[in-house]
Amino acid sequence: MKHHQTTLANGLQTLFIDSPGYTSGTVQIWFRAGSALENKENQGIAHFLEHMFFKGTKKRPGAAIAHEVESFGGELNAFTSFDYTCYYINSPKTHLNTSVEILLDMVSNPMFLQEDLEPERDVVFEEFRRSIDTPGQFAFNKLQKSAFSGSYSHMILGNEKTIKNFTREQLFDFRSNYYNLANAFLVVSGDLKEKKKLQKTIESFKLPEGKSSSFPKFNLKKKTTIDIHQKDVVMGQLSLAIQAPSIKHKDAISEDLAFTCLGHGESSKLYKSLVLENTLANNCGCSTMFMVDGGVHFLKANFPMENLNKVLNRLTDVIKSTTKNGLEKDDIHKVKNQYVASKIYEMESLESFAFSLGHSYAQNGDINAEEEFIDKARKTSSSAVNMSLRKIFSKNVHLSLQIPRSSDISTSREHLKKFATNIEKIQKGLEQKSTKALDIKKSKHDPQVRYIKIKKGVSLLYRQNTMNPTFALQAYIKGGLTEETEISAGSHHLISSLLTKGFDKRNYNDIKTQLDTLTSSLSGFSGKNAYGMMMHGLTEHMSKLVPMFEGSILRPDFPSKFIKHEKEITLRAIQNQQEDPVRMCFKNVADILFNGHPYAMNLIGNKVSIKKISKKSLSELHHSNLKKKEILFTYCGDLELDEILNYLKPTFDSLKARTEKKVSKKKYKPLTGEYRYIPFDREQTHIFHGVPVGSLGNKENLVLKMITTHLSGQSSELFVEVRDRQGLCYTAQPVHFMALEGGYWGIYMASGYDKVTKAIEAIKSIIANIAQNGISRKEFQRIKEMIEGQNQVNIQTNEDYAGIYSVPTLQGQGLDYFYKTNEQISKMSYEDFLKDLRKVFNRKWSSVIVGRNETTKP
Repeated sequence: MKHHQTTLANGLQTLFIDSPGYTSGTVQIWFRAGSALENKENQGIAHFLEHMFFKGTKKRPGAAIAHEVESFGGELNAFTSFDYTCYYINSPKTHLNTSVEILLDMVSNPMFLQEDLEPERDVVFEEFRRSIDTPGQFAFNKLQKSAFSGSYSHMILGNEKTIKNFTREQLFDFRSNYYNLANAFLVVSGDLKEKKKLQKTIESFKLPEGKSSSFPKFNLKKKTTIDIHQKDVVMGQLSLAIQAPSIKHKDAISEDLAFTCLGHGESSKLYKSLVLENTLANNCGCSTMFMVDGGVHFLKANFPMENLNKVLNRLTDVIKSTTKNGLEKDDIHKVKNQYVASKIYEMESLESFAFSLGHSYAQNGDINAEEEFIDKARKTSSSAVNMSLRKIFSKNVHLSLQIPRSSDISTSREHLKKFATNIEKIQKGLEQKSTKALDIKKSKHDPQVRYIKIKKGVSLLYRQNTMNPTFALQAYIKGGLTEETEISAGSHHLISSLLTKGFDKRNYNDIKTQLDTLTSSLSGFSGKNAYGMMMHGLTEHMSKLVPMFEGSILRPDFPSKFIKHEKEITLRAIQNQQEDPVRMCFKNVADILFNGHPYAMNLIGNKVSIKKISKKSLSELHHSNLKKKEILFTYCGDLELDEILNYLKPTFDSLKARTEKKVSKKKYKPLTGEYRYIPFDREQTHIFHGVPVGSLGNKENLVLKMITTHLSGQSSELFVEVRDRQGLCYTAQPVHFMALEGGYWGIYMASGYDKVTKAIEAIKSIIANIAQNGISRKEFQRIKEMIEGQNQVNIQTNEDYAGIYSVPTLQGQGLDYFYKTNEQISKMSYEDFLKDLRKVFNRKWSSVIVGRNETTKP
C-alpha cells in the first residue's frame, strides 16, 4: 500500500493510501479534539458533539447521512478519546468519492438543531447508564477518578448533569475552538485510480482556520491512591496504574517493552503465575496507554474474592522476582517480534492500516511515529528493558479494587494496604540499576478457492491470497452442542479449550512460548454443530507452526492440571452469567424458541455436567470424533496448494477414511406466544421480542436477512424511531440467529427501566407496521444494494474468507453457499419478498424482559 501525505489547496492535511485491487475503501477524518480539552461545565461535550454531527446538514437533513451511506452498503461511525475524535466511512470502492463528499459535508456543515439535541441527550444518557452497568468500564472510571489528574480524570461520556443540560451554544463553542484546519487530518484509502476526482471533491469543502489544540500534560496524582468500590459482580477486579512517560521520551519504548513482557499473553510471567499455576485468577494482563503528553501503565486481574490475599501475595512475588532477576531475553525477543508482526497483520485490512496511520498523526503529529516506535523497539537492548522495569516499579502505584456487594470493604482495604506496603518495600530495594490426482472442486464465484477431498470424510478447503505473507489454518470437526445432553453439556467446549494445553507430553508453557515467539496464535472453538481449532501466523514460520497445529488437534494430552483449571474457569463463567442480564435474556430466548432441542442448552454447560465430566470422557469423545466424524481443514494464505498439501500430509496420513453421512436435523417444537419476565436490579432493562424461524438453507432466512439489513444502521426505521425520535435506548437492533437445525429472529433493546412500556410498544408498533404494510419497492431495492456493498466491505482478511466458506461446506450447504444465497436475494421478486415476510411476521411472537420492574403481560 503506497501512501502520500499532502496539504491540499483548501489547507486540509490529507493522506492518500493507494491500494490497487481492493474492492473496498475507507475515508477517515481525525480531529485533535477530545475530552482532555473539556472543563468542568462541559464534561462530555467532545463525545456529545460526535453524536450531533450525525444529525444532518442542509443537504442531508436528519438521518439522510446514514441512509445514503448504508444504501450503498457502507459503514458510518465515529469514536471519541481523550485526545482526538475520528469520523469514518467504510465503503465499496465504487462509492469512495461519494463517501469523501458525505463525510466532509457532515463535518463542515452541521446544523445542530434543537429538535435533534433534546432526544440525543436521552440517547447519550442511556450510553452513560450502560457504562454504569458494565463492570469493566465502571472499574476504569473509578480508577480514572481516583488516580488521574486534571482534565483526564473525568469520564469521556461526561456526567448526568452535563449530559442532560448540553446546549447548542456549547456545541458551537467547542467546534469553533477545535474543529479547524490546524487540528484536522483526512485519510482516504482504497483503489485510487480517480485520485484527481477525489482531490477535487475534497477541495470543494473548507474548514475554518484556527489554533492547534494545546493538551495538558497527563499525570497521575503525586501520592499513591487506593480505591475500593462494590458492584453487582461475582468476581473481584484489581487494577494498578503507574505513570508512564510521553511516547517521545527516551524511556517510552523500553518501559512499554518491559511492561508488555511482564504481563501480555498466556506465556508471560504474570499470566503463568496468577492464572495457570494454581488458577488463582481468571485472567490478567498488562498494557500501556499513551496520551499526547504522558502515559499510564495498567495491570489488571480478575479473580474470585476468596483468592484476593493469595493473588496479592503472588503478584508481590512476581514483581519482586522480575525486578530483581530481570526478564528473560527470549521473552523480550518474543515481544519485539509481536510488535513487528502487528504492523504486518494491520496491512491485511484496509481500514486497520488507515486507522494506524491516522491515529499516529492524531496522537503524535506524525503518521510514521508508530512505525518508528516499533523500529526503535527492535534495537532496544534487554538490559535497557530490565532497567526500565525496575524504574516502573520505583514509581507510585495507584490501586483500585472492584468487589461484589457481598464482600466486606474494610477487610479488602486491609489487604490492599498490606500489598501497598509490600510494594513500597520493593521500591526501596530497587536501584536505577501434488494435486492432479486429487478430487478437486472449484468455486464458480471465487477463482482462488478449491475444495479437495483428501479421503472419504476428510477434506481441505483452500484459498490463496497473495496480498500478504500471513495465513489462517483451521480444523472443523462435526460435533458440538447439538450432540450433547444435559448430562454431557459443555463437553465440546471443554475439549476446545484443552486442545491447546499440550500434546505428545510436550509442556504447555513451551508451546505457548514458541507461539508467542513466532508471533502466532492457536486457539480452540466450539459451536452448535462443530468444534475445532484455528491458527493465525506469518508464512515464514509455517514449518514450525504446522506440527504444533497437527499435534494439538490429533494428539492432545488433556493434562489433568488443565482439566481442573478449565472446569473451574467454566464454573465461574456459569456463575457470572447468572449476574449478566443480557446473558439471562438470551438464555430464556433459547429456552423458548429452541424448546427441547440441544440448542436451548448453555454452550459451556451447566454446574452439574461440568463437575461430572472427566478426563476419560473428554479424551474418549474427542478421539472417537477423530475416527468417525467428518473433518474439514481450511487454509487461507499466500502459499501454493502443493505446498499446503505437503505441509499437511502427516496430518492427512494419520486420519482414516470415515462414513460421510447426510445432514440430519433434530425435530423440535418451539414455544410461541410466550412471555417471560426475569427480575434484575439494573439501570437498564433488556427486552427481546421474537419468533422461531427455519434452519440454515430455508428460504425464509433470505427474507429475514433483508429485513435485518433494513432495520440495522443509523438511518433505519428502528434506530430513528426508538433512539433518535423517542430517546428510549442506546442499543436497539434486530437479531437474526441462524444455525443448521433452526433459528430465530427478533428485536433486542436495552432501555432505561423507566422506559420499558414505551420501548415494548415501539418494538411492537414497528413489527406490526411491517407485517401489515411491508416495505416500499424502493426500500426493497435499496436493501439489495446495501447487502451487496456490505459483502465487499466486510470480507477482507484470511479469517473472513475462512468463515464464509468453511461451516456451510462442512454442513452440506456447498462451497458457494455464500454466493448462492446472495444471488437468490439479488433475483428475489418484490412480491415473493412480501409474501414470505408476512408469513413470518404473522406468527405468534414471544417476549423476554429482564430488568428492574415487571411490565404487564401483553
